[in-house]
Amino acid sequence: MLDKDRIKQFMKLFHSLEIGWQVYSITIIYLLITFAALFLRWQIGLMLLFLLIITFFVLYFNYENIIRNLNLIANQLSTDVKNAQEDSIYRAPIGVLLYNPSDHRIKWINPMMQHMLGDKDLVGTVMDEIDEKFVDLLSGDDKQWQIMNYRNHSYKVLHQKESNALYLMDVTEEVDIRNLRKVDRTVFGYLFLDDYNEIVESMDDKQSTTFDSEVITDINYWAKEYGIYMKRIDDEKFILLLNQYVLEQLEKDRFKYYDTLREKYLTRNTPLSFSIGIAYPEEDLYSIDELAIQAQANLDLALGRGGDQVVVRSKSERARFYGGKTDQSQKRTNIRSRLVYQGLKTSITHADNIIIGGHRTPDLHSIGSALGLYRICKILKKPTYIVVNEEDFNKDVRKLLEMEQAAGLWDAEILVDIDHAKQVATKNSLVVMVDHHRPSLSEVEPLIGKYDTVIIDHHRRGEEFPEGPVLTYIEPYASSTSEMITEFFINMRNTTESLNEFEATALLAGVIVDTNNFTNRTGSRTFDVASYLKSRGADSGQIQRIMRENLAHMLQRSEMLEKTQMIEGKYAVIVADNDIIIDNVTAAQSADFLLEVEDVEASFVIYRRTENTVGISARSLGEENVQTIMERLGGGGHLSNAATQIEGVTTQEAYNQLFDQLIDQSQGG
Repeated sequence: MLDKDRIKQFMKLFHSLEIGWQVYSITIIYLLITFAALFLRWQIGLMLLFLLIITFFVLYFNYENIIRNLNLIANQLSTDVKNAQEDSIYRAPIGVLLYNPSDHRIKWINPMMQHMLGDKDLVGTVMDEIDEKFVDLLSGDDKQWQIMNYRNHSYKVLHQKESNALYLMDVTEEVDIRNLRKVDRTVFGYLFLDDYNEIVESMDDKQSTTFDSEVITDINYWAKEYGIYMKRIDDEKFILLLNQYVLEQLEKDRFKYYDTLREKYLTRNTPLSFSIGIAYPEEDLYSIDELAIQAQANLDLALGRGGDQVVVRSKSERARFYGGKTDQSQKRTNIRSRLVYQGLKTSITHADNIIIGGHRTPDLHSIGSALGLYRICKILKKPTYIVVNEEDFNKDVRKLLEMEQAAGLWDAEILVDIDHAKQVATKNSLVVMVDHHRPSLSEVEPLIGKYDTVIIDHHRRGEEFPEGPVLTYIEPYASSTSEMITEFFINMRNTTESLNEFEATALLAGVIVDTNNFTNRTGSRTFDVASYLKSRGADSGQIQRIMRENLAHMLQRSEMLEKTQMIEGKYAVIVADNDIIIDNVTAAQSADFLLEVEDVEASFVIYRRTENTVGISARSLGEENVQTIMERLGGGGHLSNAATQIEGVTTQEAYNQLFDQLIDQSQGG
C-alpha cells in the first residue's frame, strides 16, 4: 500500500518547504497532546491519533495535485501582478523616466512621461537638452517629492538614485487651487490721516466740511480702484479689508497714489499725509483678531517713524516700507516735549540711579546728548553714569572728552565702561538710550530688558525695538537728539541750575554734526536751541577746533572723492579701497560733500570700517529716501541721512548689493 520511493519523495518535498520546521514543531506538539490524552482520557487520544493518520494519508496520496493547484494559483497571481505593474507603468498618471547615470541620457520613458515632456521621441536624448531643471534634480537624492514648474505646468518630482529613475506627477490643478487660496487670503489694514485734527482746527465749519468731503472722496476712489472695503471708525482712522492679490498690486504700484495725494494737499497749504499699517497671514489658517492686532502694530510703527508712509508686515516676516518721503521738520510743536519732560522727570525721580548709553562708535551727537541728559539727572540729584567704550572713540569725541572740563567726569566715574555699569545697577535702576533705539547698536545692550528703559531718539523707528520701555520719545522730525534734550532745559528755565559751558558746547556740537552745520533737517526750533545753547556759553570756536580735519584725513577724503561714480545720473557712489580702514567721520564728510555736486540727489560712501565690517554712509537732498535703501541693507537712519554696516563682505560686494537697491529705487520709486 505504501510505496517506499513515494514516501521518500514526499518527505523530500516536505523538507524543501520554507515552513518545514514549523510543521515539524506543530506535529511534535500534536503528538505530545495526543499521548497525554491517551493517558488521561484514552477516547479523546484515539480520536486525535485517528485524525493525524487520516491527514497523513490524504497528503500522501494527493500531494501532487495539491502542489499542482498551488503552482497554478501562484502562476495566475504572478501574471496578474505583472499585468498590474505593466498597466501602472504604461497607463497610470505618473511619468516614469530611466536614465544612464554616466551621461544622463534617457534610456526609457513611459507614455505619460512622453506626453509630459512634449510628445516626441526622447530616448537617447541628454536630459539637460530638455531642461536644466532635470539635471538639477539628479544632483539630489533626498527621496522627497519636490515641486517643479515646466511648460506652464506644476509637477511633483521624485528622484530615486539607486534605480536611476525619475517620477513625475502633474499637480497643476492642486497648485493652482493652493495659489488661488493664497491670493484670496484676507488682509487687514488701518489708514490714518496724519495731522488731520490740527488741519481742520484752523478751518471754519464750511471749510472743514468741504475738506473732509474731498479727503473721503479721494480715499474712496483709491479703495474702489483696487477693490478694497473701507470703513471710517473715527475722524482720523479707517479700517481696510482686502485680499492678498490686491495687496500684491498695491505693493507693485508702491502705493504711489498717496504720494500724489500728499502733493495735491501740500500745494493747497493743507499738508495732509497718510499713514497705513497692513497685516497679512502667513498660513491658510489665521485669526482676524491677530491680523487686526498686527495691523495696529504696523500703523504704530509707521507713526513712530514720523508718519506719511505705509508699513506692510506679517507677524514674523520683515516689514516693508513705502513712502516716507516728506521731511516735515517744521511740523513739530513744543507741547509733546513738555509732556515727555514731565514723564522723564517722574521716571528719574523714582529710580535709584540712572545709566545712560549712546550708540556704539559714538559721535559728538551721541556723546553731547548723553552729557545733556546727565545734567538733568544731576539737577534731580540722582547718581548718574554714562557708559562709553574708549576704544570706539573717533578723533572728534576723543578731543571733546580730553578737554580740561571733561576731566572731572572721568575722575568722578561718571564716564564708565559697561562692566562698571553692571556693578552699580540695582533692581530700581533706570537705563536711558540716547540717539538710538536698536538694542544691537547700544553701549548698554546687556542692561536692556533687565531694567526700566527710556528711549530718546530722533531716528525713524525700525523693526528692532526694546520690549516694554517705560517712556519712548522718538521725534523723527527733530534735527537731532541734542536738540530734543536741549528743549528739556528750555522747558525748565525757572530752575536755578542749568547747563554749564562744557555741556552746552557738547550739545551744540551734536546739533552741528547732525545738521551738517545747519544745512540738513533744520527747522526754526533748531535755531532756537542753538540760540539757547549760545546763551549758556557754548563755544563755537572750540567746536570748530574739535571738528577740524588733520592733513592726513583731508588727503584721504580727496583720494576717496576721486573714486566717485554716477548711477542713473543722480546717485553719486564712492567705493573706497577694501584694504584701508577709514574713519566713519571721514566717510560721512565725503558723503556730505558729494551733495554739493550738480545733478547729485543722493550720495553713498562705501568704506572698510573694521577688519570684518564694511560701512555705507548715505546722504540725500530730500527727494530720495536713503533711509529705506539703508534699511533694506540692514541699517537705518533718516530720510536724508542714513547708514548701514555689513559684515563679512568686501567693499566691492557691498557696492553690488547697493547697486541693486539703487536700480530698484530708481525704477520703482
